[in-house]
Amino acid sequence: MKFDNGIDRKYRRSVEEALSTIAERGTDEQKVIVRHILGSEMTVRVKPVAEINASGITGLIDPAATNEKIADERLGLREAFGEVYIAIAKETIDTGGQRGCEGTFVHEGRHAYDFARTIESFSKADVNPLSIFDPTLYELELEAHRTSGEYMLCIDREEYLHEGLHLMILGREGDAGPCFLDLEGIHRRLSESYGLTPDGNQGPRASELLGLVLK
Repeated sequence: MKFDNGIDRKYRRSVEEALSTIAERGTDEQKVIVRHILGSEMTVRVKPVAEINASGITGLIDPAATNEKIADERLGLREAFGEVYIAIAKETIDTGGQRGCEGTFVHEGRHAYDFARTIESFSKADVNPLSIFDPTLYELELEAHRTSGEYMLCIDREEYLHEGLHLMILGREGDAGPCFLDLEGIHRRLSESYGLTPDGNQGPRASELLGLVLK
């Protein structure tokens, strides 16, 4: 993992602490993703929310260069991670603290993982055409929301659980019972907030979002 130039030390420290906490307390899947992030050339950016219009976003560092590599090389997953960046809003850290930073990197880290899998599969399409991985936006967001909810349950602190309940990612048995991953709530959130449904509009595929060209 590498940081973009000019990032204030407090933001770098927050990101490093967030990834360390996810690696220690997250699910097995989240620990694997963090290992890929830390062991790759994936770029972390910290930008004003007015610039990225979200708490965090994930994309390609240089789409043209990535497409050249897809055309000319066969990339491994770790190499494919190096084509990706995650940008977190300064305000996410300033107002949400470590909870906000951790939550963003759990959610966006899943996107980075799925984008890297897409890039890897596209680069190997000439030898493995039946294993193309190219999820829809619905599928991308379903996985990112699912993993966010699982992380909140792993941490099991009220401020994390409250956010999950507010976002309809978690449900709760009664007023004070245990929380659980609310798949119906996630589907409802994707429909109401994103306009995405499993049987209707699933949105563009990852390759369309990233501008990737199949080998």
